[in-house]
Parts: sequence; C-alpha cells; structure tokens
Amino acid sequence: MQFVTFNKDTGELISIGNEADEGSNYIEVELDAVRSLKKGIEPFSNYRVEYNPKTKTIELISVAENIFDVASVTDFIYEIPQDEISEPDISIIQDIPNKCWKIAVGKTLRRNIREKGISLNTSMMFSITANGDPNVLYKTLIVHTGQTVNDNYCIMPFSMPFETTNEPVSIYTARRFDTYQFKRLYE
Repeated sequence: MQFVTFNKDTGELISIGNEADEGSNYIEVELDAVRSLKKGIEPFSNYRVEYNPKTKTIELISVAENIFDVASVTDFIYEIPQDEISEPDISIIQDIPNKCWKIAVGKTLRRNIREKGISLNTSMMFSITANGDPNVLYKTLIVHTGQTVNDNYCIMPFSMPFETTNEPVSIYTARRFDTYQFKRLYE
C-alpha cells in the first residue's frame, strides 16, 4: 500500500510514500495505482483526490481520463424525481408561499463529507424546464457545492413569474450524488 498526501481544498497531490503523514490529509492506494507517478513517468498534476458521492469515499482519479458509459449518459441529463424519498442527498424545494428556491443537503451526506474533512470546490447546476422536457429551459439555478454543504442549505429568491404559479415544471441536473428530490410547497 502507498499513502497519497493531498491538499484537502483542491485535491492536488502533494506526495506519495510508504508511510502515512499523520498531520496531513491522505488516502491509501495500491502501489499499481501510483507506480507511474512514483517513477516520474506521469506528473502529479495528472491526478487529484476527489470525493466520489456515489461510493461516498475519497478516491485518486485521473484528470485526463473521461469514462463515458451508458450510466454516465443517463446521469448527464438526470430528471430529479418528485417521489417522496427518505433522506435524499440533495433536495430542491420550490417554496411558493415564501417565493424562493431552497437547495438542501441531506444529513447523512453532509456528515459524511465533513467526517472525511474535504472541501467541494464545485458548483451544482439545476435547470428548471417545461414539465418532462429538458429542451424548454425556464431558468437555471447555480449553487456552490462546498458552501451549500457548510451552510446546510442555499436559498435563492424567485425572479420569474412562472415560479409563483402552479405550472408543472421539471428539474434536470448532471447527477453527481446518489439521491435527489424535487418538492413543491404550496402552503
């Protein structure tokens, strides 16, 4: 086993060694996964450490490798369900009485991210569209993932007339977390 030390804010690799640096952020990986890095064949900049929300673990990933399979195609344009889900990772709430969108992070996901001591320097984008049609865009909501996890939620005020009506809409996103839920509050 090898120990990859990384910057928790950026995921950039700092070092790879045979022993863990207890004062730093590190993950354990198989020697085969980092052999080319240790030999100097590949630069550290080709890799980073990221939180994988589906497996809920921190992983060493290649920044150049782009795996494009059937699952990733369906996750690229993912319609967030309105089904009742027990403790979704991400909830998008259309709060009509308070005239705002609320994006909330589930307790389990939030705790898991905080326990692993990592920062998420990415954004989540949600496309509000015609009901069942991702081609008719009404509005886009963009929130900073790390800030939303730190604050537990994000609130964005309505800015368009359709938001305060009962007009059926869908929300699409690039699926990066395991479970999502879209709720509409009328009262």
